[in-house]
Amino acid sequence: TLPPRVRIVIAWLLLWAVFVALALLAVVYGRVLGPQLTRLALTSWSLAQMQTFLLQEPVLIAALALLPSLIDRLASYDVCGEQLASLVDAIVSAMLRPIKQLLFGR
Repeated sequence: TLPPRVRIVIAWLLLWAVFVALALLAVVYGRVLGPQLTRLALTSWSLAQMQTFLLQEPVLIAALALLPSLIDRLASYDVCGEQLASLVDAIVSAMLRPIKQLLFGR
């Protein structure tokens, strides 16, 4: 086996090689697409990033912060506990259905 220092140097060289390859790919795409399509691609990417950081991430963080206490509260009521269990079962079944179809064709 290689010494740790050599493995670290190899890892950094591979990282820089990937960075240079992706930078060259970006330049090639910019040259092939032309200024207008490149600007359009960057604008759509920027809008997608803004949507992610301004809408999706805050909603996801709020949901992850509020769901445990909400589920705990709902589960403490006898009637809501059964409904919550059936809801979780339905959600898990819906999430697993496409995977089962891919794996088993059913």
